[in-house]
Amino acid sequence: MQSAAFLLPKFMGGVITQSIIFVFTTQIMSTIFELPLSYYSHFVLEEKYGFNKQTLNIWITDKLKGIALSIVLGSPVIAGFLKIIEYFGDSFIFYLMSFFLVIMLIAMTIVPTLIMPLFNKFTPLEDGELKTAIENLAKSQKFPLKKLLVVDGSKRSSHSNAYFTGLPWSKQIVLFDTLIEHNSTEETVAVLAHEIGHWKLNHIPKMIAMQQIHFFIIFSLFGAFVRNKSLYNSFGFYKEQPILISFMLFGDILQPLECILAFAQNLLSRKHEYDADKYAQDCGYSEELSRSLIKLSNENLSGMNADWLYSSFHYSHPILPERLSALGYISKEKIVKKNVSEQTEDVEKSEKQD
Repeated sequence: MQSAAFLLPKFMGGVITQSIIFVFTTQIMSTIFELPLSYYSHFVLEEKYGFNKQTLNIWITDKLKGIALSIVLGSPVIAGFLKIIEYFGDSFIFYLMSFFLVIMLIAMTIVPTLIMPLFNKFTPLEDGELKTAIENLAKSQKFPLKKLLVVDGSKRSSHSNAYFTGLPWSKQIVLFDTLIEHNSTEETVAVLAHEIGHWKLNHIPKMIAMQQIHFFIIFSLFGAFVRNKSLYNSFGFYKEQPILISFMLFGDILQPLECILAFAQNLLSRKHEYDADKYAQDCGYSEELSRSLIKLSNENLSGMNADWLYSSFHYSHPILPERLSALGYISKEKIVKKNVSEQTEDVEKSEKQD
């Protein structure tokens, strides 16, 4: 940190500026070192199993956009974090919690509308049976639906998903084009009944409250480290004691406790998934949701089984057999992933019938 001050112009010599430069220099270096593994993951492993749909140009562009956005959006967050600790001293805990709560709420607002369109194309869902069915479901559940969008997820991957975003009084539902392609209308609506269940049962406010508890624990413990000179001295910081360095070292020391906190968050997340499934079941979509979950698992080549202790600790979602068991699903026919030739045959049959 100190040596960086000699390389920077005078107006950039402050500790906060040096800290921001240090963070993003480290991030850029880390991104460069991870490029071979990232390339192998997308263009070898994902390609092998038919998931990767992105080109080399898209992959590189995404990396550059990600770095640029992290610098533009991350710099004020890092500066605010350091300034609050510097200004408020030992009483920084609740101010930092409030700061990150505001950041989280802003992110929930701008990410879907300003950030995600930089990476994917969002188009309104065309009029038809699916749109009518979704609008009817939203109306019956008093879900404040304002927009129904389709995202071109197939541009990068064949994985499927659906989610909703927006402010409490104005929501938009986003469907992956791959989800619409693989699911029937009833199965897609069942997935959205699950998502609406998250909203109806206030899962997002509960997760935000959980995150605030998480922040309180972390920042309370960090208060004991931020002025710890022996910690700095142990890593060669004798004259200067940058707050950022203290937080990074504290993060390494915190790892054992973070495992416990992450486990608690996963338990809550898994409960929310069961509750949302139950909500969709109560809406009359038990069979359709079960079939959709099986299709999603098949299309995404997800692991069907895992030790219950392992999955409870590592997974934020229950595994497929656990969810199907909770839904009371009884298999009536085998649901398999179709290969390309089988999908082509289905299309030809449909065209002949028309």
